[in-house]
Amino acid sequence: MAAQASFTGSPEFPIDDVDAAVLETTWEWDDMHMPFPLAPLAADYTVRILGASFNHHYERFGGTQTLEARVWHGYTYFGFSWNLPAAEEDAAKARWTEAVRARIAATPAYWRDEAMPALGRIYSSLDAVPVDELAPEALVAAWREAWALTLDAWRIHFVSIMGPYQVLEDLSDQYAAAIGAGRDVEALSLIRGDVHELEEVESGIEALAAMLAASPALAAAVATQASGVADEDRLDRDALRAAPGGPAFVAALDDFLDLHGHLGQNHDDLAAPSWAELPIGLLRSLGQRAARPGGAAARLEELNEVAAERAAAVRAALADRPIELARFETTLALAREIGYLTEGHNYWIDRMAQARLRGLVTRIGRRLVRAGVIDRVDDVFFLGADDVAEAILDGAPRHAIVGERRAELERQRTITPPRYIGPIPEDTGPSDRFDSVRIESTVANELRGTGASAGVVRGPARVILSQDDFGRVRQGDIVVAPSSNPSWVPVFTIAGGLVTNTGGVLSHAAVVAREFGLPAVVGAVEATSKITDGRLVEIDGTAGTVRLL
Repeated sequence: MAAQASFTGSPEFPIDDVDAAVLETTWEWDDMHMPFPLAPLAADYTVRILGASFNHHYERFGGTQTLEARVWHGYTYFGFSWNLPAAEEDAAKARWTEAVRARIAATPAYWRDEAMPALGRIYSSLDAVPVDELAPEALVAAWREAWALTLDAWRIHFVSIMGPYQVLEDLSDQYAAAIGAGRDVEALSLIRGDVHELEEVESGIEALAAMLAASPALAAAVATQASGVADEDRLDRDALRAAPGGPAFVAALDDFLDLHGHLGQNHDDLAAPSWAELPIGLLRSLGQRAARPGGAAARLEELNEVAAERAAAVRAALADRPIELARFETTLALAREIGYLTEGHNYWIDRMAQARLRGLVTRIGRRLVRAGVIDRVDDVFFLGADDVAEAILDGAPRHAIVGERRAELERQRTITPPRYIGPIPEDTGPSDRFDSVRIESTVANELRGTGASAGVVRGPARVILSQDDFGRVRQGDIVVAPSSNPSWVPVFTIAGGLVTNTGGVLSHAAVVAREFGLPAVVGAVEATSKITDGRLVEIDGTAGTVRLL
């Protein structure tokens, strides 16, 4: 790809830790998954696990490409290369598409018979490390093995999603050929309405909210705790049990957390706690959900009706093209079987692997606190992966370096990172359905993005950057966020619409929004900066526009 300029550093964002060859690659900031700077241990997680896991499936299925991750000044960048002369790239892309397409039919058996059992073994191993019983050398060995196992989980991640994303690409293309171009949202609505992980999360939240609605005293007790300062010991279950309906609510909450407590992280940041560790963020959203009567079943029925109508329209359009119709029927059946894994994998791998490894990190952090190595459990995140191993072995204090790195992370939060490091592309090429080309609007008081979930709605904007902000969302608010994932289900059941800085029609935010029938515009450039909290906005989830009213 031609380049018109190259970013090799600035006084605010120096790049002085690499040789010149590294800067021959274009590195793009991943502001979808890691929009904020990372502490050292989370940065290692991104590079050593998330970044390293890509190349496994490239190699396994015959790709020539490689992808690497680097973290500069706390911000995550990915560099990609086909490793071929430019003239050979198109042919390599075509071969890779066919390799990915071949995974579609293989995915159901792979996910059921290989991926899920392997993930279960990995997570059980991480949970079972007896941190307090092991000698230092044995704990270091277990620590290193835990990182290797988590890397295995993420390798499973990329094999698992090959078929699901491709079948939805194929479904969108075939829908366009039958009905007309520019209707990806309609095409992807064909797979909505089935009950999978996200619907189970919603049902659990709905049941908890119903308990609060039935007991004002219990709702008040929950609100009291949710309004406090969040820390891992904050939830007082005894106080909740003392309220009318409290024992049943606490039992139901614990059951919910046993199933879904690995959710709760805003983004791919190892330092972010899950609901199981810190339920306060979940509780903050339940009060608003209690004010809204249950509607999950009705919504699923409506989604199924829309899907059936649109499938019927395609069948009518292809009635005189039997070969294309047969291809569509096959694609639709496979899309309905595995398409949910475009977000289901995030539930089972992205969120769960992160929560399981973080659980081990915090247990080790407690051991290091008792040994006087660090002052607070979360200080451990300011040590790198190798630093943690060394600290376990030598037991020397790390207070000074933790303090320095905490201060550095705060400084990094004030930085606006460059989108690209190295050659800056003249253009970003054709639109990608996972992360579309960012479009700057030329119309006053309007933002442009990708229409990701149909519907026109207006309401006050609520800028949400983390779970700490969930309690500010009111019925009908338009949630404005950097991106989202399954952890955002509690606010999606309350909100009137969604706008994100990043994403395309197959992004996490778009998939979740469609599952909840939530009008959404994704990839609206710097929406969280350009839209003021409380500003009345109107979004069109088909046209991809956000109007500031």
